[in-house]
Parts: sequence; C-alpha cells; structure tokens
Amino acid sequence: MNEMKLSPATEALIKQVEEKFPAGVQIEVKPNDPVGYLRHDQAQHYLHGGKLKVEVYDTTAADYTIAHELLHFLLMFEQTPQVAFNLTTGEVERDHKFMLAGVDLYDTVLHTKVYARQRELGFVTPELEGLYLKGILAVLKPEPKDKRDEWMVLRTVTLLDALVFFADKLEIVLPKLTELYPVSLAAAQKLFAVMTEKKLETAFEIRRGVVRLWKAFDEQLVTWHLLSMQLNDFITLTPVLSARQLRLETSVLFEFYHTPWQDNLHFKSAYIGRFKVDGQNSFVLPNFEKDQAEKFKELYALPVRELLERLGVEYLTR
Repeated sequence: MNEMKLSPATEALIKQVEEKFPAGVQIEVKPNDPVGYLRHDQAQHYLHGGKLKVEVYDTTAADYTIAHELLHFLLMFEQTPQVAFNLTTGEVERDHKFMLAGVDLYDTVLHTKVYARQRELGFVTPELEGLYLKGILAVLKPEPKDKRDEWMVLRTVTLLDALVFFADKLEIVLPKLTELYPVSLAAAQKLFAVMTEKKLETAFEIRRGVVRLWKAFDEQLVTWHLLSMQLNDFITLTPVLSARQLRLETSVLFEFYHTPWQDNLHFKSAYIGRFKVDGQNSFVLPNFEKDQAEKFKELYALPVRELLERLGVEYLTR
C-alpha cells in the first residue's frame, strides 16, 4: 500500500463521506507509472472489511479520481436507483459486453450530478479538462471512412460521457471530436438530447433518464445494423414508485415476461417483472417448476408493496 498526500478538498470530501458512513474510508494507491491522461477505469470503490475502499490504479489526476469515486458512493445516500445483473445470455463475453455498455450509460446519467459537483468543488481545472480529452484520444481510434467497425459502441458511449463532462465548454473539444469521430459524435449528441430532454434530479427522474437512454442506445445499434443489447430487459433497475402505486394490484403496474435468457443464480428459465409504463426490467422472478399459472395469478393479485417485499426487491419511493 502506498501513501499519498491528498488535497484539502479531497480530505474534506472524505470527511463528508465518513459523516454518512462512519465505518470509514480507506484509500489504496497501487504502484504505477502515471499514463498522463484521465480515464474512469483508473480507480474503483467497493466495501471491504466494513470500510469503503478506494483503489487507485493511476495517479495522473489522483485527487480528481478519488473524488469521483467518493461522489459516486455518496449518490447511494441520495436515493439513487441501482442496477443489478440477474440474467445471463449463456455467453460470458456477450454478458460482459452488455454489462459494460449498460453500466457506462447508467454512469453517464449519474455523471450529470457527479461532474457538476466536481466542478463546484474545484476538482475540474483547464489542465484536468486537457487530461480528459487526452484520455479520449488515447483510447479511441479515429473512425474509418464509409464503414462501421467494432469500435462504434465504445466511441459513442465515450463521446456521450464527454458531452456531459464538458457541459457548456463544448467549443473546446467539438472541432477535434468532429474531425476524428463524426458518425459516433452525431449518435452521441442524439443520445444526449434524449437523456437530457427532462430533468435529472430526483430518483424518479434519474430512473426515467436511464430507461430512455438504454432504449435510444439500442435503437442506434439497430440503425447501424449491429446486435441489439436489449438493455431494458437485460438489466434490472430499481423501481421508483409512489405510495398510491405501492397499494395497487401488481397486475396494474407489472407484467411477467418470459425472457430467452436464464437467471444467473440457478441458470434456469427466467421471467422478469416489466414495469408496464416503460417496459423496464424491475425484478426477476424465481423459476416455478410446478403450478406456474397459479403462482403467477397469486402474485399478480398481490399489492405491489407486498409482492416486492416477498421477493426481497429493493424499491424507492417518490
């Protein structure tokens, strides 16, 4: 474990986290040679031994990177919908691709809050903006002319996040991005418009934005004649419901849909609970090997709150 001196702003943010999470924060810096650009895979956070552990893999912009992880963690205390992966396509590599794309898009919605907060706290400077742009150019190959390649998804997801990061400073980067990635940038701009067409403040609004973005992303894949990821079915997203909705019969709000995939716990045939309003996977049902029709009839008749609590499904209220 390596020790490093953190900025006063980072130390203050750690204290803020510890006020909400008294178990404490542990920062661990892995030995590394800084790459000289910024990417969000340069750190991760998780719970370890009861503490929040932040592992830093690159110290190019360590204070910014640590602050980014801490702010993501703090969002959990602000009633932020969470993603879960309860299904498998049966192909590990395919699952991994779907999960990466889904989480990157989900994180980009959250970044509308995280980046704004980092700017408020002074973590984003002109130099830092340069490192972020340099990270894009280091990772993304220029688009080939007149054809699509296997990098289209990564380009589009990365550029969408850049539109959120640079916010009202897009004139700094748009000329270069347009030159290198014209098709992907146009797609990212379309996704950005879909994502931000309504506010992204409350848990309900965040969830709605994620659902819209996943749908629009899949539509873009189809436009490019690429494999649809069906992210709204593949990924479970925390439902956000009103007190009135929680009292309604399950059949009013949800439909049980048989997926072509299996649950990833028992590897058996899977059903998802789709929210009727938007078709989003809100929970995965256990496999009923006997009397399935009767079981579904019984569950459909339950009040929504009782069903979710019986299944152990986390939900948020609006």
